[in-house]
Amino acid sequence: MQVLEKEKISALQLGLMMCPAVLASGFLVLPTATAQYAQNDLWLTSVLATLVGFISVVMATRLHQYYPNLTVIQYSERIVGKLLGKIIGLIFIINNFIPSSLITRQYADFVTGNFLLRTPILLIMASMVLLCTITVRGGVEILGRITSIFLPLFVVPILFLLFLFPDLDLKAIFPVMSQGIVPVVKGSIPMMGWCNELFIMSFFLPSVTDPERGRKWGFVSLGVIILFLTFTNLIGLFLLGPDLGNKVYPILIAFRYVSVGAFLENLESLLLAMWVIGHFLQISIYFYITALSVAQWFQLKDYRPIVFPLSLLVLINGVWGLPNFSVLSDIIRYTIPFFILTTNLLIPLLLLIVAAVRNRKTKDRMNL
Repeated sequence: MQVLEKEKISALQLGLMMCPAVLASGFLVLPTATAQYAQNDLWLTSVLATLVGFISVVMATRLHQYYPNLTVIQYSERIVGKLLGKIIGLIFIINNFIPSSLITRQYADFVTGNFLLRTPILLIMASMVLLCTITVRGGVEILGRITSIFLPLFVVPILFLLFLFPDLDLKAIFPVMSQGIVPVVKGSIPMMGWCNELFIMSFFLPSVTDPERGRKWGFVSLGVIILFLTFTNLIGLFLLGPDLGNKVYPILIAFRYVSVGAFLENLESLLLAMWVIGHFLQISIYFYITALSVAQWFQLKDYRPIVFPLSLLVLINGVWGLPNFSVLSDIIRYTIPFFILTTNLLIPLLLLIVAAVRNRKTKDRMNL
């Protein structure tokens, strides 16, 4: 198998890249999605999500140990054969192409629906896709460096929600598990889907200079992701109470509530800046994975020549594949989590089991 990406990143940069890959869209979507089922117990949904994220990191790093210079697109053919491996590779390509379009459309809908009301949505989407395309063509090293620079600008503004503390009703968390465990499990499914996205680190591990530290930084990223998602969930619950599940963008409402004296108000502009940076990083990461996967699936020598054609497909699918915000919202809440859990959890688990059995048989033959 030919290595298409010769540039390198550190395990730290890998860990940093995983944060916006999950958090950028999770901040806005997950509080409402989890509250619709778990209600005031939405903070408990992080328990099962942490377990799924832990398994995803372990599977990605373990498979990398078996096939250190290959991505899942490449080593799936070695594990289950060429035909079935090609089918699995195609599933992963679709699994990463669709989020590229969905996230682009979600970003544009939020911007045009809350800030740039008269700006054509196509212009918002095209400008973001163009910026991400240029970044992806720069390679994984550029992507890692950009993430290291912009990630603090994406994460730090969330801490401004701490100024809401005097307005929060901490009693909204009670009674705990009044409806039993079933609503918590149902509310955990969207969050598990988001945390399961950590398996995408398997596409970057062959480019990591110190891959033995990849698992460590994967766990660190998981901890940061769970911490921030739980934080925003609780802020939304304490501020909005039982009405949280009925709000489209609870975090936007929270930012509008922030007011310190007469000099710190109208922080929704800060949220917009955070939203642009976060989705720029997230779309670039998924778009890079899609381009790399397509090139490896077709066994091309370089992925860069197909980046611009793929960007047009991402833009077209984002505009025409999603007729309105209502359809987009339903897909994100109900369809995507199950699709991600199937692709990023069940398939890698089966690949890992087969690879482990084959590796054990190989060692037994060598010992004979």
